[in-house]
Amino acid sequence: MTIPSVALSDFDRAVLGHSKPSRSERRGHSWSDRLGRLPEIVFGMALGTLLVAVAFAGARSSAPWAGHVYWLGQVAIFAVPTAFLLFRRRSILKIEAVGIALLMPITSYLVLLYYSPTRFVFLDEFGHLQTAQSILATHHLFHANSALAPSPQYPALEIVTTAISSMAHLSITASGYIVAGTAHVLTGLCLYFLIFEVWRNYRIAALSAVIYAGSPHYQFFDSYFIYETIALPFLLLTMLAVVKMLREQGRTANCWAIVAVLCGAVTAVSHHVTSYLLVALLIAFSIAQIFVPRSKRNWRIPGILLVVFGVIAVWDLKVATNTIAYFKPEVLAVWHSLVPSHSHEASSNGTSLAVQTVKRGISGQPPQIDTIMQVVSLLLLVVFTSIGIRRIWLVRKGDTGGAALGFAIGSLGLALAIGMHAFAPDLAARALPFFMIPACFVCALGINHIRTWISSHKHSRLRVLLKRTPILGTAVIVLIAIGGICGGYPNFYSRLPGPFLMSAFERSVDDHNLDVSAWMAATLTPNNGIASDFYTAQEVAALGHQLNKKGDADVFLTLHYTAADRGLIRQYKVSYLVIDKRMTELLPTSNFYFARDPAAGFYRAPLPRAVINKFNYVPGVSLIFNDGTISVYALDGTKT
Repeated sequence: MTIPSVALSDFDRAVLGHSKPSRSERRGHSWSDRLGRLPEIVFGMALGTLLVAVAFAGARSSAPWAGHVYWLGQVAIFAVPTAFLLFRRRSILKIEAVGIALLMPITSYLVLLYYSPTRFVFLDEFGHLQTAQSILATHHLFHANSALAPSPQYPALEIVTTAISSMAHLSITASGYIVAGTAHVLTGLCLYFLIFEVWRNYRIAALSAVIYAGSPHYQFFDSYFIYETIALPFLLLTMLAVVKMLREQGRTANCWAIVAVLCGAVTAVSHHVTSYLLVALLIAFSIAQIFVPRSKRNWRIPGILLVVFGVIAVWDLKVATNTIAYFKPEVLAVWHSLVPSHSHEASSNGTSLAVQTVKRGISGQPPQIDTIMQVVSLLLLVVFTSIGIRRIWLVRKGDTGGAALGFAIGSLGLALAIGMHAFAPDLAARALPFFMIPACFVCALGINHIRTWISSHKHSRLRVLLKRTPILGTAVIVLIAIGGICGGYPNFYSRLPGPFLMSAFERSVDDHNLDVSAWMAATLTPNNGIASDFYTAQEVAALGHQLNKKGDADVFLTLHYTAADRGLIRQYKVSYLVIDKRMTELLPTSNFYFARDPAAGFYRAPLPRAVINKFNYVPGVSLIFNDGTISVYALDGTKT
């Protein structure tokens, strides 16, 4: 970053990377000098992952200490790099900063592997697994997907996975873990190099990587075998090419612009939401051009924006035609939350059986401490991001092409995500990791400004505070990370592995529903309409290649098979009922049993056994599968 020397204060010299190198940097003769404190950081973070692995093993045995050990391991993962390096040392080595940026995604991916090392556990992963199976079986793209309609239309993840599976003769699961893990590590590294290119300071870039690793969904959701995982590094590569372009001129800048367009096109065909965020970031960079000196403005950015937006529009409207229908229910849900209906009672075909004397359940509500930690994390992010925005604004004239200012404008999305919590908390949680891409840099800048401001003052009280700065800075990072984990996937009830839970995402995947899905795929013709509880239906649709018919929950909520039930089955063209008897033994952990459940949030007890036994006495209904837990009934359309 080029700023006139007369404008450089002690603070600016430290922030902009001009701090005096340490003795170890000047010497650099031995391996210990060249590696700095990286070996200690590796050991500490490895110890943290070991503690998490021990906690997961204890949780599978229902050990009472598992939760405490889990959080101890998470604290170690985030505290070690900050305590050892980012807040204690006056300057850090390049290898230390890059090492931290590399270790954070590796460590977080190890946590996911410790959770489930042999099989996928997230529902969307099964949808992408079906797409990969179709590609391997037919060697063609764009086959219909019965579980996740947009998946075949954004095939980047499956193309890479099936290529590895074919060449290395690995299973799709093993290949998927390799692809997702590689993409996750690339995301961490691309973020580091992007931030370093913007600010040219090792500490800021490494601190940004640590803060981003503490964002919601980073450890699990952004590591799952889903299309967002592979799209994120291409988004970051696009922005890295844009920043490189801002630092160059002439033909070199044009080459970087072409790279940005190409990476943006790959993002567009990889994941819808990620491509939309890319457009938002490019808009923020375009706006930033207005506020930088005229001589540093670069109007290639609006050009890149228009080209990338055009690619996204053409792909979504001409190829990924299921995208609009996929988002329609989400948009309607947000609309209904803003304009609530006057009717809150669950009243339809006999549904009162389940809700007649039931008060609103509380099983799906997170513990109070989780909510508190999320609020603390968001407050810290808002405070330090605000400080960082102010610092960027003050040095905007020296900003190379407005890159830092573009990120500052993009970080305002953090306020949007917080506002969304009031009416769409799930959507806000999903959006926050995207907004954290620019916000992590601005927040790191704010934290480092406070640290440098304290060290530059000679006041006696500030000197006492200076001695505690590493502890305070580490505490801030750990609190941000813990709040992010509390607000991300897995949900609090699935945060640790363990016995089966009803309607509990990762904890609702077990041998019973996986076996019935495999049986249906091997025995039945594909694309038959099935009705079941939400989680079993999703798995059977994806792995059993059947059609999940949503909206027929009332069939399972009556004591007797009625004419209205018969009408629903015919309306939704249901051919098979897949019934998990655990619906009659366990409450739904997430407060609902079925998709579009009219009794969601009102269950006080499991369903009566009669609601599933009634199918044994219906003419035209025959039991064709039963493993003692899950039963499959075939329906004769002429009789039922």
